[in-house]
Amino acid sequence: MIARLCAGLLALALASPAAAAEAMSPDGFEAVAEGHVLHFTLRGAPFGAEQYFPGRRSLWRYADGTCATGSWWGEGDRVCFRYDERTDTQCWRFLDRPGGLAAELVEGGAGTGFVLELSRRDETPLACPGPKVGS
Repeated sequence: MIARLCAGLLALALASPAAAAEAMSPDGFEAVAEGHVLHFTLRGAPFGAEQYFPGRRSLWRYADGTCATGSWWGEGDRVCFRYDERTDTQCWRFLDRPGGLAAELVEGGAGTGFVLELSRRDETPLACPGPKVGS
C-alpha cells in the first residue's frame, strides 16, 4: 500500500509541468520562430503576437492592435527582447512542454511565474499600420 502511494506520488511529480518542461535554447527558438508569427495567450485570453524576421528582428502586436519593432538575442537559456520605444529589456525562457510551447518571464535570472502559452504559429504577416512598423 505505501509502496503504491509512493509510486503514485512520484508519477505525479514527474508529470508536473515544471518537471516536464525543457528550456529551449535561443538557437532552437530561432529555428521555430524565424519567418513565422507566434500568437500568445494568457490564461486562455489573447495576449499578443510576434513576427520574427531574419537578423533576430521582430515585430510585436499587442492584443489592442498597437505594435512595436524590436530585436532579440540569447543570454544562456533565455531569449531577451528590446523594443524601439522602450529602454528596458525583457528576457523569457521558452519552454518546450508536452502541451506546446510556453514562455516564462525571467527577472534576475529566475522565473517569475508569468507564463504565456503559444496558441498558434503561422506565416501571415501582422497588420501593423503606421509609418514605422508593419506590413
